[in-house]
Amino acid sequence: MAHGTSSPPEVASAPAAQGWAPPRWVSPASLLLAVVGLSVSTYLTVAHYGTGVALACPDTGVINCEKVTTSPQSVIAGVPVAVLGLVFFGSMVLMNVPRAWRCPSLQVRVARAGLATTGVAFAMYLVYTELFTLHAICLWCTSAHVIAFLLFAVVLLGESLGRPLAADR
Repeated sequence: MAHGTSSPPEVASAPAAQGWAPPRWVSPASLLLAVVGLSVSTYLTVAHYGTGVALACPDTGVINCEKVTTSPQSVIAGVPVAVLGLVFFGSMVLMNVPRAWRCPSLQVRVARAGLATTGVAFAMYLVYTELFTLHAICLWCTSAHVIAFLLFAVVLLGESLGRPLAADR
């Protein structure tokens, strides 16, 4: 090396992340919630399309699944809300399998948290619509809303309590 020149200093690099580790309970809890939500949405979708499945819910008074699920508000832009639930919970099943939780990709983690946030925000809109527009509550819909909220809480806890796994482990 010529006099007066020096080589660039060695830069210590952090080990590459190999995965993501949420608390052990997060993946099974979030996956179970997503599967249960998918089941509820499947039931509501089948009932919506009138394939002979009766909603196991009262149809008089404030608790009135039929009034809620057959209202004009049960369809958004031509798509039944129950089908939107299928898409949401189906996507959440994929985003909450153990392999997805171990993925270090920031895009996957942001997509999971964003999807959970969108789901709970939409559930809040639907609860508002049931209470203040329809003046009726659907117990099946309420269960999907509660599941969306619990899924949101589990996903956000998992993201905030998780940690990256180093390559040298």
